[in-house]
Amino acid sequence: MKIMLLSFLLFTFLDSNSQELIRYQNRSLSISLPLIFSKVKIKDNWTPSTAPNYKEYLGGTAFGHGFDLEYTFHPGFLIKDRHFSVNVGVGYIKQRFNIKRPFNYDSQFEPIYYTDNYLYHSWHWMGGLTYTYSFINYTLIANVSYRQLRSFQQEYTPANARSSYGFITQVNRNQFDFGKILSFDVGIRRRLGERFLIGLNIIAPVYTRWRNDSIFNDDTATFSKPEFSLGTSLNVSYNLKSKGSS
Repeated sequence: MKIMLLSFLLFTFLDSNSQELIRYQNRSLSISLPLIFSKVKIKDNWTPSTAPNYKEYLGGTAFGHGFDLEYTFHPGFLIKDRHFSVNVGVGYIKQRFNIKRPFNYDSQFEPIYYTDNYLYHSWHWMGGLTYTYSFINYTLIANVSYRQLRSFQQEYTPANARSSYGFITQVNRNQFDFGKILSFDVGIRRRLGERFLIGLNIIAPVYTRWRNDSIFNDDTATFSKPEFSLGTSLNVSYNLKSKGSS
């Protein structure tokens, strides 16, 4: 509910304060459902370097999925080319890491616990620049977007956890700046009626960084980044009425 209210206030503010500055022919509201796969390698700051099983880096995969709510408009006072528009919005992403590593599990039974999957829930704001080219009932899309993530909940599941042992997922509710994502998207959308468009994008993150976590004995002032990332998203857009239309 909070994110929906924030989105509504954001869209209302932009709409009410841009009457004379925005050219209304290119205004739309959209919701996107992104899914991003990453290959990751993270430094092990827990295991002593003299241990027989020590590996400097631990490898695995990561999956991020959620939703974006965006308002797209053409600021004619800044950009003359009608093919370009600006997009701003907010969203949510759940970032899961599939990496086996020791962590500070809140328990007194064993000195060391391992997790092979942990995740971060985050809100984010975003902004970007979009290029569109329309033909017949289709529109080609190219977009550059930046996202700033803020985590509000973290979950760590002990490896091989069994309910009879009483091991459950540890849930922390810390608030911190989790990461940044700069991505380049290309896609195609099909018009459905006069105002709706539906389409599919390919997402190519060109820069991603995630804040390291003290629960793994990491320095929280440092960041990790993926070796490779690629994703896709489903998008549904609604074109708003042009200025002067009934």
